[in-house]
Amino acid sequence: MSERPAAPPIRIGEAEWIVMREMPDRPAGLVKYFAPSGAPAYFRCVTWAPRSEDRRLIGRFATLAEAERAVPGGRRSAAPATPGSADAWEHGQVPWDAAPRRSGRYA
Repeated sequence: MSERPAAPPIRIGEAEWIVMREMPDRPAGLVKYFAPSGAPAYFRCVTWAPRSEDRRLIGRFATLAEAERAVPGGRRSAAPATPGSADAWEHGQVPWDAAPRRSGRYA
């Protein structure tokens, strides 16, 4: 198998992304942005499963890029998790505090 860079997270909703890995027809992870009132905003990352109850929490992260790197599987972003890292897809990503705010749809 060739070493291709990881694909960027794919936005599927206002505050939701899927992360692909080895299997091109099945996501490896699901990331959702949450901004609870009175608490810091975060990106929650879970393993992918068709049914919500079968998904497992990977963690909560300050940025979408950190959440993407935490998804298990084959190809990942090659850049280390350092403040100066800049994957091609990551360029221009906003920090958690500038991401879109949660709407009633995600309550």
